[in-house]
Amino acid sequence: MFKNLEKISCDNSIFIVAFKGWSDAAEGATNAIETLISQYEGEKFASFEEEDLFAFARERPIIKNSKNGRAISWPNNDLFYIENAINESTSLVVLNGTEPHFKWKTFSSEIVKLLLSMNVKAVVTLGALLDSIPHTRGVKTQITGQHIYMPDEFKKKKIEPSKYEGPTGVSSVIIEDFKKLNIPSMSIWAHAPHYLQSSPNPLVSKALLDELSKWLPLSFDTSKLEKKSEKYISALDSAIAQDSELKSYIEKLETKYDSAVVDFPPVDDDLLLKDLEKFLETNNKGNDNSLGE
Repeated sequence: MFKNLEKISCDNSIFIVAFKGWSDAAEGATNAIETLISQYEGEKFASFEEEDLFAFARERPIIKNSKNGRAISWPNNDLFYIENAINESTSLVVLNGTEPHFKWKTFSSEIVKLLLSMNVKAVVTLGALLDSIPHTRGVKTQITGQHIYMPDEFKKKKIEPSKYEGPTGVSSVIIEDFKKLNIPSMSIWAHAPHYLQSSPNPLVSKALLDELSKWLPLSFDTSKLEKKSEKYISALDSAIAQDSELKSYIEKLETKYDSAVVDFPPVDDDLLLKDLEKFLETNNKGNDNSLGE
């Protein structure tokens, strides 16, 4: 199933993973993990074969122009190695990928086998979900886990088990497979405003990195994300100021959020939401070409 695989020997490792797709609202999780890989200079050592995992009519490859001509970028599942990122005997293995369409059990099994060969001690998944929360109240994060406490490399804080029941993603399959081997895991989720669905949200990515650094001895330069967040909020405020209905809706969300009521129904005006996303996209192109990291 691997198309490229370099064997790496390490004393201990911690596995961190995020997938584009169902569990990556506003591209928050994958942009966060790309920042981690970039700032810690992760070295790619393994890639999964795309042909085995994807229906390309559903997850289409992207063609791009460059100085060297046109090239096709395929949906990826790449693994990166960051030596001694935690301490002198514990490294990071990071999977930055796209949730597969096929062979979840086989995919998870191959990941578990590889990580066992690298003496994995714990698993961390990053995810982002849409929620009925206002962007004006910051980004809410939530921690769940399969074990009450994580290993010594992590901050000693109690983790609550997930009470969620319903459709799930490939991350849960991987977590369950590691659980069978008594390897602990935790999931860090960031809640993104549901009315900001398509534009990359740098605030969500920063919140995930901030939360991750509270659990592991990792530090990140988030200055780029902060600058992009400022532009993002400025564009959003401009869009809201031009739409009284949306402004009223967000004010209602704020009231509900401040009184800890979370069952407020989402706005059902699809046209209104599309107009907001279009405004942000237009502003984004005029400013920075990318709101994500």
